[in-house]
Amino acid sequence: MIKHGFVEKDIDPSQVREKVKELLAKENFTITSDEENDKLYEIHAKKSSRERIVLGKVRDVDVVIAGQKGKFEVQLHAGIWGRDIAVPLIEGVATLGIAAGAEIHSGHEFEKRLWEQIVKTIDPTLQICPYDGMLFKTKEELDKHIQAHQQQAYQGNMMGMGMMGMGMMGMMGMGMMGMMGPGLWI
Repeated sequence: MIKHGFVEKDIDPSQVREKVKELLAKENFTITSDEENDKLYEIHAKKSSRERIVLGKVRDVDVVIAGQKGKFEVQLHAGIWGRDIAVPLIEGVATLGIAAGAEIHSGHEFEKRLWEQIVKTIDPTLQICPYDGMLFKTKEELDKHIQAHQQQAYQGNMMGMGMMGMGMMGMMGMGMMGMMGPGLWI
């Protein structure tokens, strides 16, 4: 799941909602639920077939937009088989084969691409971290954040933790940093 808060943006959350629905339709998703309740928009869309489930392709998308013009949050979750049942990519490759691992990766790429399109609708000047989707106002802030990712990856390798340790340190460390640093609300 990717989520981010937006302040002082000159766009109404209902416009973001309409753009999300348009983006999902372009990707051939069927919107199964589109609810509005007191400054809260919830969209659920899906594609389902046996192949999508078995191969780990994106099969459902949930988007929540909450707040009003000037201060709102957007949450995005793309339902990817490997991630949703807590099977990491490496384990997916080991148990399901290279093709399934590649499909899980393509699901993450879909989520990243959809997130970028949503963010550009809200504010095309924002900088997006390619690793975790966090947002920054300047290229310099983004570069510092990316350096932190790289340092944590290096430290994880130096500690002999391999890819699993590196991933865990990255998730926990960047999550903590993201909560305290720029990027939580922009």
